[in-house]
Formats: sequence, C-alpha cells, structure tokens
Amino acid sequence: MTENRRQKYGTKYFWHLLLIVTGACLGVCDDTQAQQRVRNAASDRYVVNQTFDGQAFFKDNNVWVYTPAFAETFGMPPEGVDPNLNGIEAAAFRVEYTNYTSCGFGGKAENCRPDRRCVTDIYVDESKHPLPWATDQQADWLSDYNSSRWLKTPNERTTSPRVPEGIVQNKVINGMFTLRPFADPKSKREAAYFQDGDSPSKEYFGYNFVRVLGYKRAAISGLTMISLHFRCMKRNSEKKAINFRLEVREQIFSQPLALFHEFVLPEMFQIRIDEQKKASDEIEALYYRNLLENMKREKP
Repeated sequence: MTENRRQKYGTKYFWHLLLIVTGACLGVCDDTQAQQRVRNAASDRYVVNQTFDGQAFFKDNNVWVYTPAFAETFGMPPEGVDPNLNGIEAAAFRVEYTNYTSCGFGGKAENCRPDRRCVTDIYVDESKHPLPWATDQQADWLSDYNSSRWLKTPNERTTSPRVPEGIVQNKVINGMFTLRPFADPKSKREAAYFQDGDSPSKEYFGYNFVRVLGYKRAAISGLTMISLHFRCMKRNSEKKAINFRLEVREQIFSQPLALFHEFVLPEMFQIRIDEQKKASDEIEALYYRNLLENMKREKP
C-alpha cells in the first residue's frame, strides 16, 4: 500500500470512527436529556399526570366527585369538588367489561356477549367514619378477577364468598355474588350496604342491596377504598341524590337494626354517570335488538 493510499485510508477511517463516536455520544446525550425531562405521567398531581405531554399515557376513565380536602391531597381539578359531600371523601364511577363472556342467549351456545360491570369506588376516612369490619383482613376481591372463578369443589364455591366464621348471616344477601366483610361488633349480625335510588320504578320505596366487589383498608393516604357494584340500571330521574347506608336488616323492607355508615351521591354526579354510560347502554341495547330480530327471522 502506497503512502498516499495509507494516508487516504487513515483519514477516511478517522472520520468514520468520529462519526460513530459522535453519533453514540449524541444518543447518550438524547437519553440523558430524556431522563432529565420529567414526564407528566410521573407527577403525583392528578391534573398534571392526566395532561398529554406528547407521549403515550394512561388516561383515567372514571367520573369523580370529591371533597375539597381530597382535591388538595391529590391535585384533582376543581370541577369535581362538592363541598356538601359527606360520609366519604370521594367516589369514582366507571363501566368495566369483565374478562369473560356470557353465552347461550336465544337458546344458542354461540350467542355470546362480554359482561358489563358498573363500579363505584368510594374512599372512606375511617378516622371520621369507622367501619364495622367482621375480620382483620386488610383486602379482598371477588373471584371473577382471576381464574379461580371457574374452580369449584363439592364443599365450596369460589363464586359465592362465605360470611366470616362466627357472624350471623344476613338472609337478605344470601346467595348474592358479593364480598361479606362487615358485621355488627355487638350482635355479630352481618351488615351490608343498601341504597334507595337506583330503581327506575316510581312505586319502589324500599332499598336495593349493593354488592361489594372489593376493598382495601388504608389504600392510600390513610383512606379505605371500597368498590361497589352500582349504576348499571337506568336511574329514577326523580331522585335528585342517592342515599347509601351500611346497616343490619332482617328483610329488605324491614326497619334497620343498626346503622354504621351513611353517604349520599349528589345529583350532578349521577348526571355525569348518565353521560358516561350512554355509549355502553347503546351497545347493550343494540345487541339485544339484533338478537331478537335474528330470533324472529329464524322462527319456522
């Protein structure tokens, strides 16, 4: 190799190596700058972590109502504040589709649809409103969140949680698919949540039983979170607000024997729930309309 060719090759190799090193350095610098930029999603302020910053993020699908103190603690937007909210610090509603389907509609195994569940999480400050827990268990959830839903033995059904040992069962909720975490500490009678406004019937004056889907005590900032199955039905628009009571009852229409917790979900929260539910309600209605039309066409 001649001297000129060696010099030319060396010069070319030098610039090629410089380009690689510079490019790598630029990549490191870009990564460092990216790490130095704090993503909105990493913020502990709700209004910040729910603001788009140019990159993908998890968007909250809940409708909220909360006290001014709750809004301050978590940086929530002012439009969800209700200064008259009592008994709970916050409530969050959403429509969920479960991880399984229901089949056999119209007498055909292949007629399936995903199961819809309407969930309202409530956040309770137990320093203000102590709850009558039947056991020391700190958290629980229904089995339909996992594969144990399908497992049964002759002596137990994971889909029907049992009342804790030593607790007098509430006959009103026997056989219901619900957790059973509450009991009167004095009488040992089982307590449950009931509400008075989720029925579209004007003649309905009793209470509806409210299923408990899950709970976690001291879930965040000292607040207990309870997930309730609530608001899949069309509401009675004449009810301006819906009252909830955690109480002991012998019958659905009988007078309560003991009251432990009470809260009201305000009308504006109900209206916002209606707005969020509209799309899923239409999907549900369309499925059943199509099912009925197909059944009519198939009739001999």
